[in-house]
Amino acid sequence: MLPRSFIAVLAIALGLPFLILLALVSSGSGVSPKALTSVLNILVLSSFLILMIFEIKRLVDQPTDGH
Repeated sequence: MLPRSFIAVLAIALGLPFLILLALVSSGSGVSPKALTSVLNILVLSSFLILMIFEIKRLVDQPTDGH
């Protein structure tokens, strides 16, 4: 189970850029919806990559049982 602080940081890191980009696209300021999907894809991919690296680091740092 992930700690609450980690979930909060992840929600802020993914949620705020998405909400800002959504506001830019919906205001009609010349930002295309394709830019929104591209940035969202990059954010999701990078968050999975970071989580994967942290999980591998956690597995490597576990003490071995000698089996």
